[in-house]
Amino acid sequence: MMNQFLYKNKKKITFLGILFLISGLFLAYLKWGIEPQETIAGFLCGLGFGISVLGFGLKNPENI
Repeated sequence: MMNQFLYKNKKKITFLGILFLISGLFLAYLKWGIEPQETIAGFLCGLGFGISVLGFGLKNPENI
């Protein structure tokens, strides 16, 4: 059931991951050298990358 839910929302998951990644990169560029924001930007980049990999790696549950 969870695989079907994730597969149905594959584009949304991938878009969300790319959005987090781009927002983290943008925040890191704007707040270079300011410590709390730089840490938040790194977290957003890592989270966005992980979600993007999950979104790109989803397979159709019927083909498994």
